[in-house]
Amino acid sequence: MFNFDKSSVGLFLGLMAAVCYGFIPLFTKELQAPAVGLPLSSSTILFYRFGIASLILAAIMFVRRESFRITYAEFVRLVQLAFLSNGAALFLISGYRYCSSSGVATTLHFTYPILTALIMMIFFRERSRLSTWVAIGLSIAGVALLSGVGGGAQWLGIVLEIISALCFALYLIRVNRSRVSQMPVVKLTFYVMAFGALIFAAFIAYERADFDISAHYALIPSASGWLNLCLLSVICTVVTNLALVYSTQNVGPTVASILGVLEPLTALVLGILFLGEELTPSMAAGIGLILPAVLIIILRRKA
Repeated sequence: MFNFDKSSVGLFLGLMAAVCYGFIPLFTKELQAPAVGLPLSSSTILFYRFGIASLILAAIMFVRRESFRITYAEFVRLVQLAFLSNGAALFLISGYRYCSSSGVATTLHFTYPILTALIMMIFFRERSRLSTWVAIGLSIAGVALLSGVGGGAQWLGIVLEIISALCFALYLIRVNRSRVSQMPVVKLTFYVMAFGALIFAAFIAYERADFDISAHYALIPSASGWLNLCLLSVICTVVTNLALVYSTQNVGPTVASILGVLEPLTALVLGILFLGEELTPSMAAGIGLILPAVLIIILRRKA
């Protein structure tokens, strides 16, 4: 009855990935500031997030009887993808410490569509389109308004956030252009998540050697914390990463990166609905810029 081509499915999954990513603040708020007990550190949250996600993906592969075997060359490329994906998260979080406003950090991170487009044009000869640059400009301006940019940032914070954006741009490109792009999506995502969990396990071991961190952060979550971690792992990790990889492989990293600006918009809506946050005029203006940016990309792909 419905005949959807790969491009249409890729657009839909790109939008779904961005929306699901927007749930991250909702599920991590209690983990970082619980009503009772100690909070979890960022590394601990990310370890559980990727660890639980990799177990779910392994179960899916087992049920589908997919092989876990990979070659050495694939192993190297998958580790590279894990470092790029996790690097984006770590540099983003680290940059918050040196920015007087989290909005500045968020806006700098969401320059990754520009970096993605530039890398694709310079190194992969992707044709430049005016509509692409219009969409990028609208989306970044919209994110700046949503984030409430104000104040300044130390140079170290700016550098960390730009590195975060570059890591995510390179991750999207490598998923689309490297040899592992032909690997089954579930298998590729499983290894990226599993290697990510190991990377953050090493970070936790380093953190626990510091007495101040050990005394002020929990290692084991509470009962409600486990619920939030499971939701974070399923909705914001398994679903989002599977959808993002498939979308990137079918519509390209540039388009997928622009669709990602729906993430802060989703986070804003959920914050208003569930966390008691207020909608300001600048936020409303940001929404008015982001939605046309996404619409431009969708209509361009349909043309």
